[in-house]
Amino acid sequence: MRRIICTLILSAFTFAEAQAQAVVVRKRDLNSTSAVVSPSIRSAAVSGMNGGMYYSRYNHAVKISPVALFAGEIPVSYERKMNDYFTLEGGIGLTTFNLTEDLIRGYSNRGDGETVSKLSYSALLNAKFFPEGNAFEDGYYVAFNLNQRNYAQDFNTTSSTTGLDTTVNEMFRWSDIGFTLGYQSRPSERMILDWFIGAAIRQKSRSTTDYIQEFDPTSGLFTGSYVLNVSRNTTPALLAGVKISVLFR
Repeated sequence: MRRIICTLILSAFTFAEAQAQAVVVRKRDLNSTSAVVSPSIRSAAVSGMNGGMYYSRYNHAVKISPVALFAGEIPVSYERKMNDYFTLEGGIGLTTFNLTEDLIRGYSNRGDGETVSKLSYSALLNAKFFPEGNAFEDGYYVAFNLNQRNYAQDFNTTSSTTGLDTTVNEMFRWSDIGFTLGYQSRPSERMILDWFIGAAIRQKSRSTTDYIQEFDPTSGLFTGSYVLNVSRNTTPALLAGVKISVLFR
């Protein structure tokens, strides 16, 4: 009986030792597996960190606006990333024939003379706030805008009685104060597409020539002359467009 008990105890001890060795082997397998997986996890983490550094190393941008050509403007601006939440943009440009304004007002289609557009200048200042802290990356922003565009043109007329040519300098000026909501997308490392829409209060100043006829009671005839009229008015304006940015360090 004692021999049977000793045999059972020895068998139990042998089985327990075998199970312990199996557990040790499994732990070693797990450790070796984690040792294989860990480098890839670390590599992915490092890759993600490098990606963030890859996109955040640019703090300067030069911007152009192809849509502004319809308003007779060729602007070039510079944008500076102050931090992840705030950027400043300033720029200047050239202005010429304003196609949009001409379609609305028709100032170049006057039959009593010839209108010739000349070069003038424009200026802008924009302050952008990025609520999610993703300046110069994909994300939304809110901007405060100050814009001014000056347009110049000559109005040439020829007198039907004297045959003398007369040239009058005319001027248009737009001054905007407004806000825009925009979205910046980054299709490549060094390019940003900036889509925006908003509203502004626009003050318009005009200096244009009008032909005025007056009745002369002495001669009984109507006499005409060109008069330069200056006018100002304030209206709401829609701001919309897209800008293309090229980034550099």
